[in-house]
Amino acid sequence: MNATVCNPLLRTPLSLIIDDSCPVINLTYYWMQQWLAWRPRHRPDLPPARWEGNPIVPKLSRTIPVDFAQKWGEWCGEQGIRGKFSFVPFPAGQGRVDQGFPDHPRHLLADWLKLTKEILWPHFDLTPEMLTHSHVVDIKTMSLTNQWEQVEWYDPPVEPLTDYIATAMQLLKNVGIPCEGVTSPGAFGKKKEAAYSKAILDAALRVNNNPRPFYFLWLDDQRPPSVPLWHVQKEKGIAVASIWACAGDWFGSWTGFDRGDPDRFITEDLQGGRLPAVLAKELPCVLCGHWPGFYFEGEEFGFNVLKTVKRRLDAYDPDRTKTLWMKNSEIAHYWMARELSDITVGGASAPRGSRDGDVPPTMPDRVTITTKFPTDSFTLKLGECAARRVQVNGADLRQVATRRDFRSGAFLVEGRDTFVAFPLKEGVTRIETHA
Repeated sequence: MNATVCNPLLRTPLSLIIDDSCPVINLTYYWMQQWLAWRPRHRPDLPPARWEGNPIVPKLSRTIPVDFAQKWGEWCGEQGIRGKFSFVPFPAGQGRVDQGFPDHPRHLLADWLKLTKEILWPHFDLTPEMLTHSHVVDIKTMSLTNQWEQVEWYDPPVEPLTDYIATAMQLLKNVGIPCEGVTSPGAFGKKKEAAYSKAILDAALRVNNNPRPFYFLWLDDQRPPSVPLWHVQKEKGIAVASIWACAGDWFGSWTGFDRGDPDRFITEDLQGGRLPAVLAKELPCVLCGHWPGFYFEGEEFGFNVLKTVKRRLDAYDPDRTKTLWMKNSEIAHYWMARELSDITVGGASAPRGSRDGDVPPTMPDRVTITTKFPTDSFTLKLGECAARRVQVNGADLRQVATRRDFRSGAFLVEGRDTFVAFPLKEGVTRIETHA
């Protein structure tokens, strides 16, 4: 018998990342206004962005209604979509999530927090997208500086990084949201990823006592995606995971007025687009979109693109045996367990009362897993083992006949192989199979 770690429940992870989302305000409007004031004075060497001069820019909405967020979140919940939703804690410096937005009615923030916790959080990780997603903040005074998080802090100063990220995490914790990770605003930290990821880990330990955070920094719609792990301390159960998006924002763009195209994700015949190629390789398939593009100034264009993409993904996987929607943190924890657990296939343990050399033909085979990285739905292929009974730490798993019915706490026999799935706990797990 041999043991191989498979994708969770033999399905390829799907996940939806939402960037630039924050309570009450439309981040894009304030970001653009600040950029238009900042660039000519501080970085005249930078060429004008393609959106500068567009007559729609000064007409953009200052807010994105909580009613839209509720409709969007409820639909995602009904569809089983999971992923990551940014919750920028001091968006564009317009107000802190733990203090309110002076230019907007106070009840709007309360409504947003209620909606976020009750409807979004069950299906999406909530993360800061650093503090403002525009200007860098002097965290001693909480005032805006002339630097930008995604410009100068593309190559950030290392010394203040941990405190800066910890401040963003703390603002969310102040409103009852201990985050599982962070989102990079633009290219924040990209030039010093080793130091940046270490700062994320240190901040997560300090603020939330979280030894296994994740972060979203990279989007690559050409190369195969991966889940790199940084700063691993295997014996302590410590690591930080980088979640890569494999598809660009083809919903409605961060501007909120550039139209997307569902065919770039997956075509109507289910053959073209980025997603089928990634899914065929059984690699984590993480989509990325920006919140203003889903709202699209009330037209909900990006939301409709998402509905089309979801309908096509359902047609691609009609019996739900190929794909599994997961939060970013769930993917991170699974990959940590997959790569950092010790798995040994040992000889059978003799039944009580048997003598050495007197091994009955029904004697069980054993797999032992030792890990500091727990995860849900840990899935193993036990090769050359057609089991009639499987036990995990002495508890029987339920046998199922098809992949459609394969769930955590079950085992499935296909030919000469047995697949098992169960919650992997920290410590030692023993699997026994009976032929």
